[in-house]
Amino acid sequence: MALKTSKNSSAKKTSSAKKSAPAKKAAPARKPTAKAAARKSAKPRSSAVAKKSTDRTRYEDLVSVGPQSLAGKMLRKFWQPIYTAENLKPGRPVRLRILSEDFTLYRGASGAAFVVGARCPHRGLLLSTGRVVNEDLECFYHGWAFNGNGQCVAQPCEPKSFAQKIKIPGYPTREYLGLIFAYFGEGEPPEFPTLDVYESEGFVELREELRPWPVFTQIENSVDETHFNFAHRRSKFDDIGINKDIPVLTCDETEYGLVRRAQRSKGVRTGYLFMPNWSLSSVYEHSKGFAEHLVWRVPVDDNSHISFMADFIYKTGADAEAYKTKRAAALANLATLEPAMSIVEKVIAGEMHCDDVPADRPDIVMLQDAISCVGQGLERQREDDILGASDRVVSLVRRLWTREMRAIAEGKPGKRWRVPKDLQTTRGI
Repeated sequence: MALKTSKNSSAKKTSSAKKSAPAKKAAPARKPTAKAAARKSAKPRSSAVAKKSTDRTRYEDLVSVGPQSLAGKMLRKFWQPIYTAENLKPGRPVRLRILSEDFTLYRGASGAAFVVGARCPHRGLLLSTGRVVNEDLECFYHGWAFNGNGQCVAQPCEPKSFAQKIKIPGYPTREYLGLIFAYFGEGEPPEFPTLDVYESEGFVELREELRPWPVFTQIENSVDETHFNFAHRRSKFDDIGINKDIPVLTCDETEYGLVRRAQRSKGVRTGYLFMPNWSLSSVYEHSKGFAEHLVWRVPVDDNSHISFMADFIYKTGADAEAYKTKRAAALANLATLEPAMSIVEKVIAGEMHCDDVPADRPDIVMLQDAISCVGQGLERQREDDILGASDRVVSLVRRLWTREMRAIAEGKPGKRWRVPKDLQTTRGI
């Protein structure tokens, strides 16, 4: 709402106002507060830094992911995983929240997955309450039906149907590595990326975790290997010697995003960030050995995201079955323990310390990462960070995101990214 301005700013003063008012006594000087004294004694900031902190531009907002935000528009230009395929049962629609928007996911009689808008335009009912009829989704309330493209195809209560005039959003979908992907952007979707390393001898193990912190905080954490030596003490990183040295980090922009390298005394660990929010690296666990770790960080809203993880495990036959049995036992044991986020909340509140958590807990690494991410808070301003040489990968990720977001803000085409199929990771130990 516009502020109202007075129309009487030039009105004549009353005669009483013309008389000189008696002088008021000067108020006693206030004692400066500690905060004011600190500001006064602080070194002056450069004008560039001051302007950056007080006049933030939209392309510096790396947290907002709604459809009108620049980061949200950028993320919608790429295929995003939205659901684990085996969990989507035929005939049972699912309500989804992705990128601060609501959608409906369902599987048709043919087995194909479809994503359409969240509500029926007739009276606003959630379509996730509806029924799947062949390949269409029928509204539970009055039977309006929509195909996988969002086109209304039936209005059984209308004597003269006008279904051809009604359309809700519909989005392209793909399935890969046991995940359902959707494209929420404008126009034709980009080429769907695949990786040859996932065609090797072995199998894919999927995990899906809802994490209550912003997606960009997680992305920064994922490319920052120096935190291993501190946040991930008392973990598998210690056990395999990866924490013996603090790595020297280097990185370069590529046609797909960036390549990052962590130089240690015994070798170089190489990983990849694919723009804007997925990555490939090598990981280790005692029971699985070394595996390929492919992970997408998909925002639910500004303050939470889902990590969709697909590990490629180089085991076949009896070895694979033995691993799966051991893994199932570990997960059953984990289910009996206090939830990780409950522990994180206690650590953040100062009620306990992370080092009080048993080091053999199956999710100790995730728990340590959660403390690192949640502990940063939701309102922090990245322009106030003091970065060093060890943050060069984080700095490059920020530059790539802000550059692409600036292009969107200015109506310019962004970079055309291409993911090579033959990328290989290195372990570095």
